Amino acid sequence: MNEPTPKQWKRRALAAESELVALRAISESNYENTRETVRENCVLRVALREIQESSNWAYGAIADKLGEAK
Repeated sequence: MNEPTPKQWKRRALAAESELVALRAISESNYENTRETVRENCVLRVALREIQESSNWAYGAIADKLGEAK
């Protein structure tokens, strides 16, 4: 088997560079998607906590009113 020619080396290098660019684009896209999902989860967690606190307060207020009615 012969040593690759300079043109073959250049083609291989360009192909490798192209693949690297594609892999970086995929990696950055995955990072952005993951970051957005984490952000959404944090926002939803805060909203859920606020809903739970509000419903607990409402249940307590209703229980107090019902307790006063007896």
